[in-house]
Amino acid sequence: MNNMNQNAKIIESREKILEKWLHELNSHKLIGNGIFREKEIEEMGRKIFNTFLTMLQLNSEINWENGELMEASRIVEEFSKKMATRGQTPTVATNFIYSLKRIVFEFLQDCYKDSQDLLNKEILRVSDILDKIGLHSFNYFVHEREEIIKVQQEDMMELSTPVIKIWDGILAVPLIGTLDSKRTQLVMEKLLETIVNTSSKVAIVDITGVGTVDTLVANHLIKTAAATKLIGAEIIITGISPVIAQTVVHLGVDLSGIITRAIMEDGIKLAMEMCSYKVVKEINSI
Repeated sequence: MNNMNQNAKIIESREKILEKWLHELNSHKLIGNGIFREKEIEEMGRKIFNTFLTMLQLNSEINWENGELMEASRIVEEFSKKMATRGQTPTVATNFIYSLKRIVFEFLQDCYKDSQDLLNKEILRVSDILDKIGLHSFNYFVHEREEIIKVQQEDMMELSTPVIKIWDGILAVPLIGTLDSKRTQLVMEKLLETIVNTSSKVAIVDITGVGTVDTLVANHLIKTAAATKLIGAEIIITGISPVIAQTVVHLGVDLSGIITRAIMEDGIKLAMEMCSYKVVKEINSI
């Protein structure tokens, strides 16, 4: 029996099968309460079902690189991306697809009541197709989720490394949390760019909220200070805790070429002096 004859029964009853599947998707809320509107569920369901029908009629092995499946692949990836961006899990996404199995299997059982061999053959074929759709969705979902996490991490890193202009010619970079090599590199790039854009003369890097500093981070700070001098500015590092001071000494890192102060207040005072500012306390005479 060729594929055309095998597919005829499903093709002829496709609307009936689809209607039953969409009803189950909405009634069981397989993709989270309130996450998707009923219209969205129906749209996704129709696209996945049409992809299933397309693959059902293939006369060759299923290969997502095959030109015949380019549109089918795009639909599955679009579905997975939508699931990922709405905060769904890979399991929920694949269960959405696999829920079609039971609907199709029940239909096939009615069609092949008198032929167990044909029924088994059809069930295996349908199951193989839906498994491949589910696996492709799962793989793309994981890829898409990793991309989302990567973007979120980059956004968080950007937010966690602010460069603040506290006075004309004076910048401050308050750092909190873990200071690894990647984040330190980002600080250096962002700081140097801001120094140039604002024509600042002094930059204060406060590490009061940083727990530990390793050799790579310390070396990045030294390079940042050197790069800052090359563009005509100075860097002051404040907030070095006793633990970090001991660590730096133990690691043998030479920070003697960098201006340091114990607290940020002292760093700001020094920066004001370096920029020829004089702060005078006004005494109110009442």
